[in-house]
Amino acid sequence: MEKKPSLLKGTIWNTLGSTMYGANSFIMLALVSRVGTVDQAGYFGIAFTTAQILYIVGLFGVNTYQMTDYQEKYCFSDYAKGRIFSCALMLVGGLLSIFLLDFTGEKSVYLCILTVLMLLNAVGELYQSLFFQKNRLDLSGSALFYRTFWSLFAFVVVLLTTGNILLSIIVQTAVNLVVTLYYALRVAPKFISKTAAPLRHGAVALMMECLPLFLSMFLMNILINASKYGIEFLMDDTAQGYYNMLFMPAQVINLCSQFVFKPLLNRYASLFAEKQDKEAIFLLIKQIALVLGFTLICCVAAFILGPEVLGLLYSKDLSAFRLALVLVVLGGGVFACCQLFYYVFVILRRQKWVLGIYLGASAAAFIFTAALVGTLGIVGAALSFILIHLVILAAYAFLLRLFLRGRHHA
Repeated sequence: MEKKPSLLKGTIWNTLGSTMYGANSFIMLALVSRVGTVDQAGYFGIAFTTAQILYIVGLFGVNTYQMTDYQEKYCFSDYAKGRIFSCALMLVGGLLSIFLLDFTGEKSVYLCILTVLMLLNAVGELYQSLFFQKNRLDLSGSALFYRTFWSLFAFVVVLLTTGNILLSIIVQTAVNLVVTLYYALRVAPKFISKTAAPLRHGAVALMMECLPLFLSMFLMNILINASKYGIEFLMDDTAQGYYNMLFMPAQVINLCSQFVFKPLLNRYASLFAEKQDKEAIFLLIKQIALVLGFTLICCVAAFILGPEVLGLLYSKDLSAFRLALVLVVLGGGVFACCQLFYYVFVILRRQKWVLGIYLGASAAAFIFTAALVGTLGIVGAALSFILIHLVILAAYAFLLRLFLRGRHHA
């Protein structure tokens, strides 16, 4: 085994990989918006959003568990078998989505190809999580970076050359396949233990243990995008195109929170394992403060120059959406804080609690989205995004306090 790299090197690669992955959807939507019409941006945006939710089905909540399975309760073959099952489920989900969402024409074609692309990302994540689990954050980050970079590069070149969105996605998918195979066949084998699985039928046990995580992540992504689906059902494709353009900065906020949090997952696991709860909570509070501070700066920037900057990027006039943009950015910060709590609950192995939070929030999401999108349009969609995640954040904070108090008095 190679000598373990420094934490700094791992952090840098994790940052580069996360940045590239986060920029991927931003760049794709920006180019589609520039090359196509607002309606086409709407078609592509809702298809891409649905494919990303199907990606969660492909992960089945196993990736987060695998990354933090430092004691290797399950062997790699268990994770691989589980991924085969979840990817098959993902393909079935893609077909069902076309019918349930009544996608036709360009939307259905985009969804089919993008689902295959996301399936490859789910396979790639299996190996990236393996590297992370083995404390090779550098390899995990670099694999994510190169897989995303080369496939995105192919998309950009083909789209700018031909102006054909569908052809660009097909070529992007083919390149993604090649790079994913490289990491699966050339890099990963030396990290895979040859010992037998510690549990009989380990893959089944693994999937059952991760089922609450999967359902939580699935509901989480439905809730993240509830405002988009509200627009899909209550407004038109033009509104969908504009809202998808405005929504991108929220993903940037969450991306930055991952830079702050992911490199310290092992630190959290150690602190909670040693019952150093005060130190863990202090670390969490510091990271939340950093995220919120960054969010406020972004809100000010979005108010002053946001529509103009995004307008130049997308080659569309967004001047009428200044308030909606600020609200979306604020919602992105609240969502990022929810993500931090999510990782903490996974480390504490409180998957069922997370599921309970998102089940409860689903009812609130339906009410907020239907009422606000129906009355305020795009601004209402942004408001519903904020309110949904404030409910989730409050539930996380309450249950974490309850858990720690109970452990302290036990």
